Amino acid sequence: MPERPLLVLPKPGRPVERAKRRGGIPPNISRPTRQRQGERLAPRFEALQQAIDAHRTRFQMDAQAIVPEDVVVLETVGAVERFVQAVERIPGMEWLAGVEDADIPPDDDFFARNQAEEPTDRPLSGRLFMVFTNKTALDQMLSLWRSWQAGQSLARGLGPWGTLFAQLRDVRRWGVQDRLHETGVLDDWRERVECGEEIVPCELELWHRSSQSRRNLARDRVTELIEGQGGTVVAEETISEIAYQAILATLPVKSVRALLERDDDDIDLVQCENIQFIRAGGQMAVPPTDDDGLQERQDEETQIGAMPIKPPTVALLDGLPLQGHRRLKGRLVVDDPDDFESNYPAHQRVHGTAMASLITHADLEAGRPPLPSRLYVRPILRPDPRNWTNHRETVPESTLIVDILHRAVRHLFETEGGEPAAAPEVAVVNLSIGIGDRPFQQAMSPLARLLDWLSWRYKVLFVISAGNHVQPIRLAVSLAELDAMDAAAVQREVLQAVAADARCRRLLSPAESLNALTVGSTHDDASTGEAPNWFDPLERGLPSPVNAQGMGFRRAIKPDVFAPGGRVALRKALTPTAAAAELEVYKQAFKPGQRVAAPGATPGDLSGARHSRGTSNATALVSRSAALLQEVLDDLHGDPDGNVIDDVPRAVWLKAMIAHGADWGDAGSKLNAILRNPSNSRQFKEYVTRLIGYGSVDVDRVSECTAWRVTAISGGELGEDESHIHTFPLPPSLNGLSIHKRLTITLAWLSPINPRHQAWRRAQLWFDPPKDQLKMARLQADHRAVRRGTLQHEILEGKAAAAFNQGDDLEIQVNCRADAGTLEEQVPYALVASLEVAEDLALDIYDEVRTAVQAARLRV
Repeated sequence: MPERPLLVLPKPGRPVERAKRRGGIPPNISRPTRQRQGERLAPRFEALQQAIDAHRTRFQMDAQAIVPEDVVVLETVGAVERFVQAVERIPGMEWLAGVEDADIPPDDDFFARNQAEEPTDRPLSGRLFMVFTNKTALDQMLSLWRSWQAGQSLARGLGPWGTLFAQLRDVRRWGVQDRLHETGVLDDWRERVECGEEIVPCELELWHRSSQSRRNLARDRVTELIEGQGGTVVAEETISEIAYQAILATLPVKSVRALLERDDDDIDLVQCENIQFIRAGGQMAVPPTDDDGLQERQDEETQIGAMPIKPPTVALLDGLPLQGHRRLKGRLVVDDPDDFESNYPAHQRVHGTAMASLITHADLEAGRPPLPSRLYVRPILRPDPRNWTNHRETVPESTLIVDILHRAVRHLFETEGGEPAAAPEVAVVNLSIGIGDRPFQQAMSPLARLLDWLSWRYKVLFVISAGNHVQPIRLAVSLAELDAMDAAAVQREVLQAVAADARCRRLLSPAESLNALTVGSTHDDASTGEAPNWFDPLERGLPSPVNAQGMGFRRAIKPDVFAPGGRVALRKALTPTAAAAELEVYKQAFKPGQRVAAPGATPGDLSGARHSRGTSNATALVSRSAALLQEVLDDLHGDPDGNVIDDVPRAVWLKAMIAHGADWGDAGSKLNAILRNPSNSRQFKEYVTRLIGYGSVDVDRVSECTAWRVTAISGGELGEDESHIHTFPLPPSLNGLSIHKRLTITLAWLSPINPRHQAWRRAQLWFDPPKDQLKMARLQADHRAVRRGTLQHEILEGKAAAAFNQGDDLEIQVNCRADAGTLEEQVPYALVASLEVAEDLALDIYDEVRTAVQAARLRV
């Protein structure tokens, strides 16, 4: 037990009515008149009807068929309230999905005005609504359009259609471009054809229908088309809780070649309206290394620490580790119900071994003590038979990614077939892998939806890597100009180039998951020295140049937090005549980077080591931190009011505590100096947040207190429109003093989800920081972005003298409201608050707050 442990605040009283949200000034959006909308959209509605009629005629469809056969996309500028209900009032029309679009370019009809009422080039936000229609439903939609055009009132319950028509930017059919050309599957198919593969896998994601009978009809229709191409259905999965239905299929190469060579309009499979997307199969993978030998050197015969005796609290879903490695032997609980081990050679067990090593030992160069608890491991990757010599590990092509993860997590917590749950005490699941061909683009991926649902169902925290982008970095200067620059100028050019390439460096699925903690990498490790002929481009502690960037779903802060992921070296590409210099990214297994356990260079060698880097590494270190913080929670459990720890799932506590130690630090000021310019200065906090999130994690700050820094925790459960008020005693010694003070408050929760609502997150919790009592101002992350996810982390600072009375408290009111439809469940949350002053002031504010907390507890 530390000398100054964290304090547990007295439990709040009964819930009170929540506070009203403080909305900002709505943007002044200029929209076209009703007459102008008619001029713009009448031809588009006519083209829509003609396209649908032609499509039905071609396939000789019955216009009154039970299963509607066309998906219509309605693109608006601005939100449309209660539109789902309005859709459902039209017989034959079915709501499918709604997607936020926060990057709509302005045009002559839709644009934002500034305070002087002048047009600006600011991007607009809106929605994409996808609905199924049959002929009757389409005719009624067109009738509503004509009624609105004529200025007539729409029938009761259909008013949102009028709002939609006023804000409608475009209307069209969902087509081949959506389901095929923007998913990356064509590139995968071309590569497989060139490699001479005979059988090609693909995943067909279907529109999830509202009834089982319609889902069955859709499955049967798609199966018929697959078999018509000579293909085979390998697997299928439906999870209605996340509106997911998919088929994994294989197609003969001759059919794939024909699909690549023929006109899309000629091919029934890619024209099938029941299909939302066609994607490549087996794409969740970890990349290979460039070097032939994975081993850098033998692991020294150093003390590796006592064997763990505590059961696992962290689960690793990854590749199969080398269980017998001297760094891992006796520390893992390997659960392999799919028997991946039988076809997993020891020299191929690279990524799982590295992640297990980092979770149990951290960076081996740093000499940290091992975890006192064992690590649960479930392999979900295995060697890719197409890249056998390059050590690439991937989800098997015969398995849907959503299915294997669903089964793996369910196996942790549920009794199945008479077998007990594999590891029900697990609170954190580490997922250091992502889907390279599924960058986040406004709509949440099926895998992210799955993790959000599983997180709520089992009250478990998924710690997910943001993803890596290791393509060359293209600078805005020539090689000659680069050669003349000093280190500071090179750092500036690299950071500016990476920031400007945000569109090609998006989060990789499932990093956009709202309930998860998504981790980015800082350019840091414990190694010394450099790789020959490569150079280190950045100062330590800055965001890594290979990080995937945010923002996340509905512009929530993603990645949430950052941790060391190894220094990434660069090398000038050999293109001396190019107008712009390109820098290649170092991918080898030698320094720099974090030293991890690895398969040895010779068969049977169980003491190998290598260096690696990336967001996978950072994610593993955050999961390690979560395991260590569980020890802190265990110590607090016996304190007065410590039973509050049992009132809130461990996953929620850990989410709040990890984030509570996050801070921009020096990286924030350096990014500000390098990246701020007149075009982004107005929204710079949100701009830089996509690169740095809430900042780098420092777990020591939430493991114990000091005399000058006091940290307290509290938590509970809230329902819709309820609120709790938590009181944090003010140290009397701060009264009237003009000194630098910092207040940090972190609120975390897990939200139930609503797959039939575009907002997705059913519960929004928030607090308004108590700025006035200590005369403080908000710093770092944008105050609007912090409320868009399931984690609010606020840092406030101030120097002005603040006057208050003896016994006064800071009041932190935690509020809950429904965000996506009704909220019927109680939502658990955790709150962590820290107050600190400069160490050299010699003030013992910890003792003052502890005394006040004890007195308050006695009064209750």
